[in-house]
Amino acid sequence: MKFLTIVFLSFSFSVVANVQAFTHSELQVIYERLNISTFRSSLMPKRTKDKIYLSQMGFSKPSYFSDGFLIDNKDWVYTFTVIEKKDKNRDGVTDYTICFSDKSKAGTYNAVQPMLISPLGVDGQYIALSYTVDGC
Repeated sequence: MKFLTIVFLSFSFSVVANVQAFTHSELQVIYERLNISTFRSSLMPKRTKDKIYLSQMGFSKPSYFSDGFLIDNKDWVYTFTVIEKKDKNRDGVTDYTICFSDKSKAGTYNAVQPMLISPLGVDGQYIALSYTVDGC
């Protein structure tokens, strides 16, 4: 009986711990091609007609971790954590569920929002879709 319980618990933990792995190159493409004009954040006022990608904002290079990246500059900390990689809206394109944290170092602004991004924009840019996302 103990053996069956141990086998059952081991199987249960492996199902619960189904964590997706994201490659450095996947995360780097999201950083380089994420169109910041497609979602609301403190990044909006920083964009211009010629600078719409996160990578064009002149921030320090991101620090990558297993499922996302962090941009830490003088006044702000931006964290992008990938929660899931899946074709969420069933259009044949892989989407990424992201948890975006936007925190001011000097003030009290601290926002966290889940969003679904997809490489559907011009030239493969990642755009945030209007889609209900569970996450953060």
